[in-house]
Amino acid sequence: MNEPMSPSVRVAVERMKSRLRLTRRFGFWFQAVLGATALLLWLGFLVGQNTLYRDDSTGAFIAFWFTLFTLLTLAAGLFFNWRYLLQAERRSVSAATPSQLDLPKQLQWVTYVSLTGAFLALIAMEAQVGELLVRLFTRTLSTQTAGVLLLAANINVTFAHFVCLAGVLWITGALDREP
Repeated sequence: MNEPMSPSVRVAVERMKSRLRLTRRFGFWFQAVLGATALLLWLGFLVGQNTLYRDDSTGAFIAFWFTLFTLLTLAAGLFFNWRYLLQAERRSVSAATPSQLDLPKQLQWVTYVSLTGAFLALIAMEAQVGELLVRLFTRTLSTQTAGVLLLAANINVTFAHFVCLAGVLWITGALDREP
């Protein structure tokens, strides 16, 4: 059961480990900065909602709550991503057995969380864009500032989820396979 790895498997594991290190250094912090920016924009919308105007429309309500859910999924994705990347970095190639090489299964959780978050962010963006379009056509432009903050927060969260998904695909080698 504890058979040594073939040279090709060892090379693949080394490639995956180097990608994990790079993804952790770049991708995690990029997502964290985008998430923090989105959180600040969401809080700006919340403050604007409570001080500048009161908007009880359905679109703003849906966008507000879905944006909160996307921020929570981004936080969960960052947690799983950080945990799995640290786990994988601690493993040594010589000690890796096929039972320990379950990183793709672990990365599936990160993928599922990011896909769910991106889906929720798209729903929130659609609701907010619809709300802003209704206001544009009914000429109530004075109350759109806070709505634009919420839309910008959703754009940042969607981009953060995209970065996470691209990182997972790159780690597993799905982006550089020959057809």
